[in-house]
Amino acid sequence: MADSTTSKLNLSTESIQVAGKDAREVQTTNQAAAEDGCLTKITFMDPKLYVAAADGHIHVLEQYDEIHVQLTPKKNTVLHVAAQFDQADCVQWILQLPSPSPLLQQPNEKGDTPLHLAAREGHLTVVKNLINVAKQLQEGDSEREGTAVCKVLLRMTNEDQDTALHEAVRYHHPEVVKLLIQEDPDFTYGANTEGNTPLYIAAYWGFGDLVQMILDNSSSAAHSGIKGQTALHAAVILNDQEKILEWKPALTKELDKNGWRQRPWNGNRTTLHIAASRGHVEIVKLLVSHFPDCCEKVDDEAIMFFT
Repeated sequence: MADSTTSKLNLSTESIQVAGKDAREVQTTNQAAAEDGCLTKITFMDPKLYVAAADGHIHVLEQYDEIHVQLTPKKNTVLHVAAQFDQADCVQWILQLPSPSPLLQQPNEKGDTPLHLAAREGHLTVVKNLINVAKQLQEGDSEREGTAVCKVLLRMTNEDQDTALHEAVRYHHPEVVKLLIQEDPDFTYGANTEGNTPLYIAAYWGFGDLVQMILDNSSSAAHSGIKGQTALHAAVILNDQEKILEWKPALTKELDKNGWRQRPWNGNRTTLHIAASRGHVEIVKLLVSHFPDCCEKVDDEAIMFFT
């Protein structure tokens, strides 16, 4: 076991604040577990190991045996910790240990894998490392098996049903978003527990660059959002004429092709009903100019804004 002390590590300001708090939790939990005699069930992480992973001190990690079995109180592995703090070299070292597959796919108490954490923080190099190792994991000599492991990792969801792509989009990390989509372009990313797909999240927050990126790189982009809204609904609600024009023709053409441009929600109201009820005159003009027949749609109260 390691005999180095936390004070000997040259910690960054960021990691010492978070790692210090988590390390204290680890120590407290270890003490409580020891008193209850349950240490045989879970091997709680040594605080010094946590700090070493958070700050990328591989020489300290090398002094530990079986670091892959140690968990923080939040069920994070050493790979979770290194990935969260953007320790790319440390992540690569951990992934070179025997049998890295369980660590790659192991969720913490919230269902987050190391890839979720890296994508959420926008750590591109770490995301690349995780994906590359997943590709290399092969059963026998089958390259397809390695690809399958990678796709399983990319498609894993946490307790909120968010994939790594949901996280990268929500926190606006364009390079990570592009990489994740390109690695699995044929997969239709479904809605999370709030009913939102990655494309809808991008549209809702006005991330036009991500909307365009998803549409350009994904062959099967789902557009749905909460309560039946689409990405176009989100732009209309935000009164964002510039974004609608910016995404035209990619977004509106795709919506039109799939019959979603007039998809009703909340009382059978279309995007035109929403724009008119909110007084978004320019948006109304824009919608009518692109979709003349939309003025014939009525809501559940048989209200037609144009006759």
